[in-house]
Amino acid sequence: MFDIVILTLPALMAAGGIAGMVWAVVRMRRLRAAWHSGIEVPGRCLRLYTTTVTRRQGTHRSSSTTLHHVYEFTDGDGRHRRFEEAGGPATVIEGDTVVVRHPQGRPDRATALPPGDARTRVGMGILLVFLSLFVAGCVGFGVFYLSVFKPAKEKVTERIEDSWPSAPPATPQVTPPGLPAPPEGPPDELPTGVPSGFPTGFPTDFPTGFPSGFPSGPPSGFPTGPPSGGLSR
Repeated sequence: MFDIVILTLPALMAAGGIAGMVWAVVRMRRLRAAWHSGIEVPGRCLRLYTTTVTRRQGTHRSSSTTLHHVYEFTDGDGRHRRFEEAGGPATVIEGDTVVVRHPQGRPDRATALPPGDARTRVGMGILLVFLSLFVAGCVGFGVFYLSVFKPAKEKVTERIEDSWPSAPPATPQVTPPGLPAPPEGPPDELPTGVPSGFPTGFPTDFPTGFPSGFPSGPPSGFPTGPPSGGLSR
């Protein structure tokens, strides 16, 4: 999953670069077909405007301005057609008359650029070179990731797993012995009769008479008579 996420972005960028290259090649082929078809009709510039694109890289800012023309012409069937084209000459302004060229039977691919326009050729050439380098960089990143970075990552992961202490063995679970099930219902054998071994008759060897050895007279050391010396007041 990680590899797919890493390779998805450069793959999409490379696909965009290839699409730009295809558009540039198709654009050049259509211009060549219009220039060499031999069908030329008069046209007129209806509108002139510019678009500015600003690019910012950190504190550096750059901008580029593109000139756009809107042209009108009449095709072979007598219908009025209009088209917009970027990169035309700045000397053409609104109301000027221009020569419009288009391939045989394709007035929808008309152009007012002169045959072999140097700026168009150079611009398309620079665009193709830039897009080629861009696509090569995206493909190179994917190759570097698969051939160098991914194997190195797998080796590092294996070393980390090998150096990591293994988990202690799991403690076996001791199952306590099962308790005997209680008996179902009353016991089969009940005691019958009266239990034996009870004492019979009355107990004997009771003491008779009075106990002997009672003390006679006062105990020794007991004071007798009145105390000597009388009472003090």
